[in-house]
Amino acid sequence: LNNRYPLLPKDESLKALDDPQAKWKRILKDEVYSRLPLGLRASLYFLYRYLFRLGFLDGTKGFIWHFLQGFWYRLLVDAKIMELLEKSGGDVERIKEILAEEHGIRL
Repeated sequence: LNNRYPLLPKDESLKALDDPQAKWKRILKDEVYSRLPLGLRASLYFLYRYLFRLGFLDGTKGFIWHFLQGFWYRLLVDAKIMELLEKSGGDVERIKEILAEEHGIRL
């Protein structure tokens, strides 16, 4: 949400990390995942975790874990983002007002 609507200043210290794996994950998160359509990204992330990261090898418990953490949680986050954008019309100041009124988050 902060990538599209500048609610908070970006943390530039994350770019200073020397770890190549951390840089790669940051690029995927900021440049790919955050630009995918809401709802679709939860499905793709679940498939990535469950199939490509071999989560299916963990059996039923692994399916439940990857479904709840990799799909369900992220789908709930996307639903809250969609709700917030619908209420605010994409206006940054209105987003801040809604977050303060409904959730007690002051930005």
